[in-house]
Amino acid sequence: AAGGGAGAVEPNQEIVAQLMGMGFSENGCKRAAIAMKNASAEQCMEWIFQHMEDADFNDPITQEGAAGAPGPAAGGHSAESLEMLKSMGFTEKQCGAALDACQGSVERAADWLFSHMDDLDRVVAEQEQQKGAGAAAASGGSSGDEESKFEDGPGEYKLAGIVSHIGKNTGSGHYVAHIRRDGKWYIFNDEKVAMSEKPPIGFAYMCMFERKA
Repeated sequence: AAGGGAGAVEPNQEIVAQLMGMGFSENGCKRAAIAMKNASAEQCMEWIFQHMEDADFNDPITQEGAAGAPGPAAGGHSAESLEMLKSMGFTEKQCGAALDACQGSVERAADWLFSHMDDLDRVVAEQEQQKGAGAAAASGGSSGDEESKFEDGPGEYKLAGIVSHIGKNTGSGHYVAHIRRDGKWYIFNDEKVAMSEKPPIGFAYMCMFERKA
């Protein structure tokens, strides 16, 4: 499994934010930080690559609150999620609206904020109106169509390949690629292709991901 409850260890927000910036899910990043006891972003990334296929990798950490994690803030969103978005330069009101629009997903909320930068205040006001209308209609039951308006679905990806560099610096040396197909890794070195038993994921210069089906 990709890590159990948080226990006495709280995930370091800075490490979690760095890992999320690389495209991993918030819950997966928290699990990595807890499992590695907040050692470093690099060690946590190694853990992620080893456990990202675990069935519970993206599941919420159920015992997080027992260890003193921040409780819900205004709007029902965690203070941690709001702080992550506010650290990007947005107001708490804007961050709350983004989390409302994205069902609490920090990754999607960040994309939402940046994609509406040109007219953010107007969009935030519209989102608040929709939230108020939705709350008023909630007593009449849910239509079950809430998720259908998000056509791209949840952002869950798996590692599909890496590019690594051999040499003293990026201006010299040689680049090779490792690609995973049907659960097996292959190395592509110019025209030579061979099976790779242990790809150098920890030394990847570039990582490539594909969305899970």
